[in-house]
Amino acid sequence: MVEIRIKSDYGDLKGLLSQIPLPDKAHYVDAFIINSFNSVLDDLTSVTNTDFSHYKVTNKARSKSFPNKYDSKIVRAQIGRVIGKLEEEYGFGRSGTKQSSPSIIIFNKNQNEISLQINYTILDLINKTSNKEGKKQLKDLKDELEKKDKNWGKIKNILIWILNFSKDLFLEILPIILQKKI
Repeated sequence: MVEIRIKSDYGDLKGLLSQIPLPDKAHYVDAFIINSFNSVLDDLTSVTNTDFSHYKVTNKARSKSFPNKYDSKIVRAQIGRVIGKLEEEYGFGRSGTKQSSPSIIIFNKNQNEISLQINYTILDLINKTSNKEGKKQLKDLKDELEKKDKNWGKIKNILIWILNFSKDLFLEILPIILQKKI
């Protein structure tokens, strides 16, 4: 039920974006589009328990010349960011491509055991990361985890660096480490 509502909100966002002309054709968007977009964000926040309010289009994007109009570049960018987030997190908008986003599937086995199926590897994260230092740290972590006698001090330092670098990357790497049962 929750995913159906999220998918419905995703469809609303795609519909709104399709109604906004490119910035070189129209510089402004009506307030109705903004109100609809912000309403979808409120629903997404409620359904997903994730705060989407920082994506809202605020009065800062309002035109000084036309009070009921908003800058179309800002509006398109904000809607695009939310669509991208939903596509990445829920796999929406993919049509038969072989690439899939990293996902964690949780199966509840009995009442005391949880099994994780992790559909990505450290190598996938290395390829996904664009930062050179991030790639180096991930390669070092991969190499260290593959060793028979692991240097836990080095692993700890790399994980601390990753956490400081990117919370999202750290949360992606953590299940891989747990899966290795080290």
